[in-house]
Amino acid sequence: MRKAEAHVLCRRFRSAFVLALGLLSVLWSLPASAGFTETLPQGTFLLDEAYVHSWVSKRWNNSGDSAPLIDELERYEPGGGKQGVLTPKPKAQFILLVSQLQYGILDNLSLGLGVPVVLYSKVDPNLKWESGDYMQQLGRPYSGDDFWAWAESMGQTKPKTWTGNRGQISDLVPGVRLRWTDWIEAFKTAEVAGALSVMGAIPTGKHPDPEEIVSTGTTMWDLQTMGDLAVHVSFDKTFKEQLDGRLRLGLDLFYETFFSRAYTTSTGEKHPLLLNYEPYVGKHYDVNPGDFSGFSFQTDVVPYYGPAWGTWITKGDASKAKNFPPIISFYLRYTFIHLQQSQWSSNNAAWDYKQEKLWKPGYRNQLAGQVTFSFLRLGAPLQLYVGGRTLSLIPGKNTRAADVVTAGIQLLMKFW
Repeated sequence: MRKAEAHVLCRRFRSAFVLALGLLSVLWSLPASAGFTETLPQGTFLLDEAYVHSWVSKRWNNSGDSAPLIDELERYEPGGGKQGVLTPKPKAQFILLVSQLQYGILDNLSLGLGVPVVLYSKVDPNLKWESGDYMQQLGRPYSGDDFWAWAESMGQTKPKTWTGNRGQISDLVPGVRLRWTDWIEAFKTAEVAGALSVMGAIPTGKHPDPEEIVSTGTTMWDLQTMGDLAVHVSFDKTFKEQLDGRLRLGLDLFYETFFSRAYTTSTGEKHPLLLNYEPYVGKHYDVNPGDFSGFSFQTDVVPYYGPAWGTWITKGDASKAKNFPPIISFYLRYTFIHLQQSQWSSNNAAWDYKQEKLWKPGYRNQLAGQVTFSFLRLGAPLQLYVGGRTLSLIPGKNTRAADVVTAGIQLLMKFW
């Protein structure tokens, strides 16, 4: 195979294969409880530790159909028959520990800080080969081993499973929530609460290794979690009189913006045929990921309030314990997220265009649910929860279809 053809092939292959994998759809909220407008009581601290496990192996393409994360690549002999089809079917997973510390400044004003730490991340390229036509010169069809033997003769090894980011911190997430309807009597009478929440991302995460084909970073964009600055306007409707407070309906509207960020261009140090961008892209390039916007509908249900005991928390007053969260509660949530077009800027406009095709405008349809077990009514300032989120059940467009499971523990404290 001639070197000129190798150059053309590898430009096509690396454009198809090199992909910043957005693995997570992990949106942790500021307050401890499920409602969109919940805040902590004044002077109360809450420590939340959550284990998060996410995985992804498919995406929703521009037509809204399920597809591998990376498109297949057909190989042909120069002026001849079909050698075969190289089909990457990557599988990726993330494991994180998310720590949150929250504080109730006022009964209707809470401040919080989220610290996500990546415990483990893994990407398996899972390269498959489908043989093509019979090759007269070989006496058989062209095999995957033949393809990679040729690549290795040019100094390019077959990409292998990548693991990394052990103990690597992601972006820190400070946030504040104000339930402004506490100051308006009409909202209290209607049993409607409204809140404004603002969250930001402090850039402490790292970008993917530019010399690795399937490595992932730990920033909010790499995790596909939230924008660099997020604003949420939310409302909750309760039914204390009609349904004994066992049902709550919530609506959340949000807009999340990303700031432009600079990346270091790969030099081909590890993959000379697949990742040698610097000569025509430049040493650095800029990316504006495109903003997120959308809405969520949520239903909170209380199947079991449980007893309310007079304990050391309420100084023996059982009536005060009735104001604590129910022993068992759960919520179901639907979220629609619109994804704007990404913008790439380098010394090569054609390369920018190819990258932007990987991150075109689209949308996500996310389903989420969580069950919470609270022991405050029984005298223990402790809550346990388990939940999950999925983007793989309802089709989206131009987005990775990640699934997430979460388990966590919350400890409430008050020192004054």
